[in-house]
Amino acid sequence: PKPMNRTMPIVVTAPRWKQALAVLITAIAFERLFWQAGLGLNLALFTLLVLSGSLVLHGAQYLTLPARIALVLTLLADLMVVVHGTAVAIVGAVAGLLVTSALIMEPGLRSLPYALGQAVTNLFVGPFRLPSGLSAVLAVNRRASRGWRWFQLALVPVLVFVVYLQLYRVANPRFDTFSASFLDGFGRWLAEAFAELLTPHFLFLVLAVLVAAGLLLRNAPKAWSLPESHWTDVLLRRRSRRPGWLRPLPMNALERERRRGILLLVMVNALLVVVNIIDIHWFWTGFEVPEGFSLKQFVHEGTWVLVFSILLSMAILLHLFRANQNFHPKARTMRLLALLWVAQNFVLGVSVYLRNQHYISFHGLAYKRIGVIVFLVLVLVGLVTLFRKIRHRLSLYHLLRVNAWAAFVVLVALGFVDWDRVIVRHNLHHDNPAEIDIDNYLAMSDRVLPLLYADLELVERQMKKHRRNTVRWVDHLDPAEFRGALDAKRMRFVEGKAGSDLRSWTWGEARALSELQAMGLDR
Repeated sequence: PKPMNRTMPIVVTAPRWKQALAVLITAIAFERLFWQAGLGLNLALFTLLVLSGSLVLHGAQYLTLPARIALVLTLLADLMVVVHGTAVAIVGAVAGLLVTSALIMEPGLRSLPYALGQAVTNLFVGPFRLPSGLSAVLAVNRRASRGWRWFQLALVPVLVFVVYLQLYRVANPRFDTFSASFLDGFGRWLAEAFAELLTPHFLFLVLAVLVAAGLLLRNAPKAWSLPESHWTDVLLRRRSRRPGWLRPLPMNALERERRRGILLLVMVNALLVVVNIIDIHWFWTGFEVPEGFSLKQFVHEGTWVLVFSILLSMAILLHLFRANQNFHPKARTMRLLALLWVAQNFVLGVSVYLRNQHYISFHGLAYKRIGVIVFLVLVLVGLVTLFRKIRHRLSLYHLLRVNAWAAFVVLVALGFVDWDRVIVRHNLHHDNPAEIDIDNYLAMSDRVLPLLYADLELVERQMKKHRRNTVRWVDHLDPAEFRGALDAKRMRFVEGKAGSDLRSWTWGEARALSELQAMGLDR
C-alpha cells in the first residue's frame, strides 16, 4: 500500500513582541511560584499559564488530536498534584507539560517519544537562540538597540584582548609587573560586582527565562516532526534495486530465514506450553507456601527472569518480522506460530502477576511490588500491540507510538491514588503481621501520620509478632522507640507546614494536618 497523503499542519508564528511578552510573564510567574517553595498548587498554576500562553502563541484552533489528548491528560495530572501531591503525580504533570507544549507548537508531531525529544531540544537550544531573539525585541528601541549592537560588536574583540593580555603577562615579567596593579584593582572591582550580581536569586531568574523560552518558543523548528513524518503505522514493502552490473541477490535467503524462524517458534512454543501448564496447575488456584520454601527467591528472582524472557521473546519476534519477511508468500505458518507464542507469553505474564500477588499476601504492599504490577501491565499491553503488529503487518513506529501513549495514560492514572496511604492502610490490617516491614512506615510521606497514630496498637501487635521470629529483619521492635521516631517525624511536618505558604499547598497534606489537629497532635 502507498503511504497516505497527509495535509501539512498549520504552524502559527506569533509576532516577536507577543513572544517576548509571553516569555517575560511566564518567567516572572516561574520565579514567583517556585523560588524557595515546594511543589504543589504552584506546579498546576504554572502548567496552566504555560499551556494557555502556548495556545495563544501557536493557535488553539489548530490543535491536533494528539495535542488535545495530551492536554487533557496533563490537566488531570495537575489536578492530582493539587489533590495528593505524590511523586508520581508530579512526574506525570512535568512529563505532560513537556510533551503537550511540544505537540502544541509542532502540530506535525504524532507520538510522545518524538514530542519529548522536541521539548528537550527546545530547552537546550533556547540559550543559543536567546541573543538573536533579544536583538529582535530591542530593535523597537533605538537606544537599546544601539547599545546591544555595540555590546555584540565589542564582545569578541574584548575576549581576544584578554587572551593576548594573559599571554604577554606570562612572556614578559616587566609587562606583568606594570599591569599587575591595574589588573588587581580591576579584578577586585569585578569580583565585587559579580558577587552582587550573581546571587542564587539572580541565577534562578535566568533559569526562569530559559525555561519559559524553552516551553513557549519554537527554538528548533521541525527538529523532530520532520523525521517523524517519514514513518507510517502500516508496513510498506520496499524493493531495493541493484545496479545491473552487480550479481542479483540469492532468492532463497529469505526462505531460509523463514524456515529457521518456524523451527525456533515450534521449539519455544513447546517449551512454554510445559512451563505454563506447570504454573497454572501449581499456583493459579489454591497456592500455599510449602514448609521451607523460599518465597523471596520464587518472586524476586523468578519474576524478573520471567519478565526478561517475555521481553526477549518480544525482541526475537520483532527481529523475525522485520522488513520483507512480513510479505513472504508463505509467511502464514510462521505468523500463526508467532501469534501463539505471543498468546503464551501473555499467559506467562499472568503467572508473573500471580507470583507477585502471592508475595503481597505474605509480606504486604510496597512500592517495588506495586511497580512490578505496573510494569507487567505495560508489558501485557506491549504483547497485545505486538500481536496486532504481526497480524496486521504494522510498523515498529506504530508499536512505539501506541505503547508510549499507554505508558503516559498509566502514569497519569497512578497519580489518582495516594499510594502511601494505601500501602500503610493495607499493611496495618494485614493477615500476616509477623512479616510486615515496620521500618517502612517511617519512610512513608507525612500524609500517613494520622493513620499510624490512629492504629498504633496494630503496629505494636506487629512488633510483638516480629519478636517471635527466628530471624529478625526489622530495626524498630520497641514501641516507645517507634513512637519517639514517629513524634519527631510529626513535629518536622507540623513545623514545615507552619513555615510554608499557599504555593506548595496540597489537599493531601492539608487533610493530614487537619486530622492531626483533631487528634490534638498539631504541635
